[in-house]
Amino acid sequence: MNKKIAISSLIFVIIISGIIFILAVRANNELEQTVSEQFNTQQLILARKIAQDIQAHFGFLEAALATYASHGQQTDLREKSGYYHQILEDWQVLALGMFYLNHRKELVVSSPDLDSFQDLGIELDRHELAEHFTDRRLAPFFYSQTIIPEHGPLAETAVLVMVTLSPYVHESLVINNSPGIIPMSFFVVDARETARRYAHGVVSGKTGYPWVIDDRGYFLYHVEKDFLGRDSTTVRRDRNPEISYDRINSITSRKLLQGKEGTDWYITGWHYDVISEMKKLLAYSPVIFSAADPDGAAPRCWSVGLAAPETEVYGLIEPMVLRQWTVLGLFSLVVVSGLLALYLLSLRWNQTLTAKVEEKTRHLVRSQDLLRREKEKVELSLKALVSAQQELVRAERFAAIGEAASHLSHEIKNPLMLMSGFANQVKRSMSEDDPNREKLNIISGEAKRLESMLNQVRDFTRPQTLKKEKGQINDLIRETVKLVREQLDMSGISLELHLDPDLPQTKFDKAQMKQVLINLIKNAWEAIPDKGRVAVSTARKNSGILISIEDSGAGISQEMLKKIFSPFFTTKDQGTGLGLAVIYRIVQDHQGEITVSSEPDQGSTFRVYLPPG
Repeated sequence: MNKKIAISSLIFVIIISGIIFILAVRANNELEQTVSEQFNTQQLILARKIAQDIQAHFGFLEAALATYASHGQQTDLREKSGYYHQILEDWQVLALGMFYLNHRKELVVSSPDLDSFQDLGIELDRHELAEHFTDRRLAPFFYSQTIIPEHGPLAETAVLVMVTLSPYVHESLVINNSPGIIPMSFFVVDARETARRYAHGVVSGKTGYPWVIDDRGYFLYHVEKDFLGRDSTTVRRDRNPEISYDRINSITSRKLLQGKEGTDWYITGWHYDVISEMKKLLAYSPVIFSAADPDGAAPRCWSVGLAAPETEVYGLIEPMVLRQWTVLGLFSLVVVSGLLALYLLSLRWNQTLTAKVEEKTRHLVRSQDLLRREKEKVELSLKALVSAQQELVRAERFAAIGEAASHLSHEIKNPLMLMSGFANQVKRSMSEDDPNREKLNIISGEAKRLESMLNQVRDFTRPQTLKKEKGQINDLIRETVKLVREQLDMSGISLELHLDPDLPQTKFDKAQMKQVLINLIKNAWEAIPDKGRVAVSTARKNSGILISIEDSGAGISQEMLKKIFSPFFTTKDQGTGLGLAVIYRIVQDHQGEITVSSEPDQGSTFRVYLPPG
């Protein structure tokens, strides 16, 4: 009774502990999710702050550009341009000036001094400029894509061009495509330095960092210097090509480049010097230069991203989780210890019974083991008995064949010789054009064929004395192949040899084993209805030698495989059915084994095993 109570208590404690464990795991997961969301929210605040700082930077430049454009008709504009350039250098303005929208003339004025707008190495789309200032729904400032000039003073520098109409130019001149002079004022801003100015030094968590991409998805700022100016959708794959970046690339194209704000996660392949697959939390916020086109085009914007490994978030809650699991472990330990003590007490009275049960169990196991061994002996004996019975039946069949062959040879051979002789005598007495000569030829030929068959039967039944000599079976195979290769080539059959060069020498009767090989190769090519292949291979097996003859013929049915080595069983029209029986007897005389495996339309494989000797 005490034992039942202890077991019931153990089950109850296990159930309660399981429920507590599941609740603790669920609470831990919810805690991790909540902390991750809060961490990403903090990252979003940082990303938004960087984006707002960049936005404010360009807001200041818009005001400065509007003020600069208002001096467009002053005679001292070049002097004022130099003054503006000196002030705005700290705001990453690399060049400023005026040009004509509808004429490719030289700059009206520029600082630093340049002869023409083209000397900057920048080519603006004048048609895009005209469309922007024609559409009253768009902002009064035009922002270009990020441009990297190939020549000029700004070569290899990522820049952004800000353009506005001079205030004294009426917008109708642009709308009506006036042939008059339409001056534009512009600032050339260092895009990378502007992004770096507000993103550099910002850290999320322990090692999280920001990055900034332009409207094409190219990095303007990144802590990895070799990422600058490169496509964000391909540069990550170059760093670690072992993983897929489809998720971050999809987030970039569907959200970041569309001017959206939010949080997400993605899989990456590194973090600073650690090269491995990891999950990162991401917050992103846009820097909008021009709102989305009313016709549906995406806004021109940059996007600020802030990313940190998810493991850093777990590091924040690790002490709390550790304390939680420590309390749970102590609770489980106390309960289980008490239950274990109770269970041990309940087992004391049952020790004698347990010992007896174990003794009976051991006796039963020994009995089962003894019974299993006896069963295996019976099975082996049964197999040996079946094999001996098959050999006895085959021996009796051979004895009967021998007796019949002896009787047939005595009773038939002499009359056949007389028939053949008389037929030849009569044929010699006939003229060459006598039509009966052909009939006599048939009689003579059939008599010789029957005589040959009787000789085969006699050879099959006559005891053979083996003349074993030690030799290399590979040499015998090569010698045999030379005898049949010409016939195989004429039949369109390819013969392949795969001979193990490390075969040991063994004792065998050379003449009889040659007969085995010739008959097996001949049977193989006769089984091929058209062009095909015969493969002969050798290998070691249990210190002996295994010879395999494989063909690509029509195969043999399972029913025929059971009788294939029986005397006088044949599937050929002109066969005697003794070929494979003779092979079987020769292999048996060598204390070897011969087996065959075949499937209809899959070819056949004969295997001859010769024991070591």
